[in-house]
Amino acid sequence: MDLETRNKLLALNNVFYDQFASSFSATRHQVQPGVRKLIDDMVDAHTILDVGCGNGTLARALVEKSFQGTYLGVDMSQDLISEAKKLLGTPSQDQFQFFTTDLVSPDWHQSLPIHLFDWLVSFAVLHHIPGKELRNEIVRRFATLVDRKSFLVISVWQWQNSPRLKKRVLPWSTVAIDKENLDEGDVLLDWRAGETPGLRYVHTFDDDELAKLAKNGGFQVVNNFYSDGKSGDLALYQIWRLE
Repeated sequence: MDLETRNKLLALNNVFYDQFASSFSATRHQVQPGVRKLIDDMVDAHTILDVGCGNGTLARALVEKSFQGTYLGVDMSQDLISEAKKLLGTPSQDQFQFFTTDLVSPDWHQSLPIHLFDWLVSFAVLHHIPGKELRNEIVRRFATLVDRKSFLVISVWQWQNSPRLKKRVLPWSTVAIDKENLDEGDVLLDWRAGETPGLRYVHTFDDDELAKLAKNGGFQVVNNFYSDGKSGDLALYQIWRLE
C-alpha cells in the first residue's frame, strides 16, 4: 500500500471518530462475550494496557470484578476518552488512567506512564490500521511493552459473517480511492447512527494472517477463538505471548 492511500484511509477513520464519537459510544456499553471470557484471567493482573479503549467498557467491567491493579486506557479519540472518564465515575485516578494517543505516531508508546504490562489488549483496533507495514510496526511496539510472562490479546472483526454488515459494504469509488492501491481484504463499510451515514475502513483478517502478524512482531499464538454477534463468530480473538 502506498503512502498516499494509507494516509487517505487514516484520515477517513479520523473523520469518523471526530463526527460520530458520541453516537458510536452509545452503541458500546456491553462487554462483548469474547472479552467477558477473558476478564476472570485478567482481573489478577498488576498492570493492564487497553489499546483502543473507546469509552472504557473494559475498565468498568474490571471495576465490577474488583480489579486491584493498575489500568491504563489509550485511544485516539479525545471525545471517547472524555466519555470513558465520565462513565467510570469514582474509582481512583491513580488506579484507572486514560490518555489520548495515536498508534500511528512512532513514539506513542514512549509517553506512557507505565512501560511494562502483564496484559496488553487491543479489541477491534488493528483492522482499522491500513497497510501491512504499519500494522507490523505497531505490533513491534507492542512487543516493547510486555515481557515473556505477559499476555497480549487481539480481536478483529469478521464482518463477512454478518448478513447485516455485508449489506453495508460500499465501493471504493465512494471515497475516490483506486481499489488497485489497496490490500486484499480491505473494505469500506457504511456505519449508521439513525439515518446519518459514516464511513469506516476495515481490513479483513483470517486466522493465518493474524498469526503471521504475531510472528512478525516476535509473538507466538497460544489461543485462537471466535466469538461475539448473534452467530458467535463476529470477531476473531488471538492470545499471544513473546516467543
